[in-house]
Amino acid sequence: MLRIPLLLLVLASAPSMPEFFREFRTMQEGCSYYDSRSYPLAEKKFLELMRFLPEGNGYSAATFNLACTYYMQGKYSQAASLFSRKTDNRELKLKSIFNEGNTLAMTALLRKEKNQKAAFLRNALDRFRSVLISDPKDGEAKINYEIVRRYLQELERPVPPPSSGSGEQNGPQQPSGINRNVANRLLDKVQEDESSLMQQLPRQGNKGTGGKNDKDW
Repeated sequence: MLRIPLLLLVLASAPSMPEFFREFRTMQEGCSYYDSRSYPLAEKKFLELMRFLPEGNGYSAATFNLACTYYMQGKYSQAASLFSRKTDNRELKLKSIFNEGNTLAMTALLRKEKNQKAAFLRNALDRFRSVLISDPKDGEAKINYEIVRRYLQELERPVPPPSSGSGEQNGPQQPSGINRNVANRLLDKVQEDESSLMQQLPRQGNKGTGGKNDKDW
């Protein structure tokens, strides 16, 4: 589900070699914890890294990594807040907007009140739309936009009154109004994709990403 660049962080701004190696080691430790799904430990390392990194691409990448650890722990409000931070790096900006859209969609699934759920889904659509305006050929954003649009449409569809006949409705409804099968399909897709995220965290290395390496839901 998350869109994560592979090789992004460059710690060339460190004023001395000892500081460079400290930053390098901290980032590598954070990525290692993330790879092993030790997200609280990864979170601790990325927070530590942000305390001594100057503002710039390195800091933005560390912030992005921290947002990913929040997401994987189900801390969606914290993840969305970090994904929404401004950055001058265009590629990282688009990936952050994409991930914020996914985070808002996941937040919607946790809401039981229909209006709140719909509001988060609309915000998610807005994020995917922003990505598509910047990059109309972005296939993953197109797919995610369509998935969220369909679930929002399902949510806002009026629930028919109970039939007076002996027939039953087509499947039970959740309190939100979304058909349970529809919600389950979205959750199943999310769970399938989460298993493929581990090798994609931004790491110390080259300036480029070495390939897109993105994931959709």
